[in-house]
Amino acid sequence: MDFFKNRAMTRVDWIIIGASLFVLVLVTLVYFVVVNVVRGQIDGVQAQINAKQTEVNDARTVAAKRDALVLELVQVRKKISRFEDKLPTEKEVPRLLNQFQQIAELSGVKYQSITAQPVDEKELYVRLPFKVKVAGTYPVVGEFLRSLEFGNRFIKIEDVDIGPEKKGESEANFVISTYMFVNREKANESGVKQS
Repeated sequence: MDFFKNRAMTRVDWIIIGASLFVLVLVTLVYFVVVNVVRGQIDGVQAQINAKQTEVNDARTVAAKRDALVLELVQVRKKISRFEDKLPTEKEVPRLLNQFQQIAELSGVKYQSITAQPVDEKELYVRLPFKVKVAGTYPVVGEFLRSLEFGNRFIKIEDVDIGPEKKGESEANFVISTYMFVNREKANESGVKQS
């Protein structure tokens, strides 16, 4: 410290002090500018990281839902397949009519007639109605109708008219309808399965 006590400041000293202060101010300015620029870049990168993290979380949520949806889709396809298996193809209609007759015989009703009604064509399916006439006691006719309804084919029973019992038997008239998918028929005819 004695060095500075009796020393007079020269112009060179003032230049050195000024230059040192200038360099110090310049270094400080550069430091703050660089820190702000780097901080801005860090904030930008952090925002990008946050956005990507949000995308990853959304993707994980979708992936979790996807597995559940794929499982649900498989179950729906199985149900559709089981339903389609209950619908006859055009080639199976005569066999289906024979099944009606066999069910009638097993139920104990007297099978009198079955008459094809006009086909009702829709965009995706065809309704095949048949007017049926049977005779038997009320319980036997009821069992016959139940057997048809709960059989291995999809059948709708409508317009049921059971007459009064005469000599222990009643005459029953009703319409049995079954359905066919239009696209399924085309696929079966061409040999190519449509999905």
